[in-house]
Amino acid sequence: MQQTRLEAINSLFLDYRRHFETGDAQQIADYYRFPLHYYREDGNKLTVDRGAFVQQVEKLLNAYRRLEVCQILGTVTEIIELNDYSSLASVRWTLLHRCKESDKAVELYSSHTRYLLTDTEQGLRVDALVIVDESAKIREAVRARKRAQS
Repeated sequence: MQQTRLEAINSLFLDYRRHFETGDAQQIADYYRFPLHYYREDGNKLTVDRGAFVQQVEKLLNAYRRLEVCQILGTVTEIIELNDYSSLASVRWTLLHRCKESDKAVELYSSHTRYLLTDTEQGLRVDALVIVDESAKIREAVRARKRAQS
């Protein structure tokens, strides 16, 4: 893989992560090419337009707020070059929240997502999204939070 391609992919996910931390669903959607192929953890495949995707991202951002996420870390763990224009990237996302006892940021959960990245006229864009385990991790974090509050 060319070094410039590797740098472009890492730069894309760094900027993408920043937009998740600021909580702007519209700007997050700018990293995607629509219609988007969206593969869920349960094996279902959806084709979503920008409006539907923004709604999904807003739900995710609301969950992050309820869980009091204070920082998001993203690590590109693998890149497979599919052809001259497309790559498959695996990213491990680690979400941190502030521990009330120590006021330190601690891991809330870590999950994996895969992205089909394609060169477009607008630059590198996500053409397909494969959720590996984040939905289950969010549900688990919400349940743990409720138990801790009761």
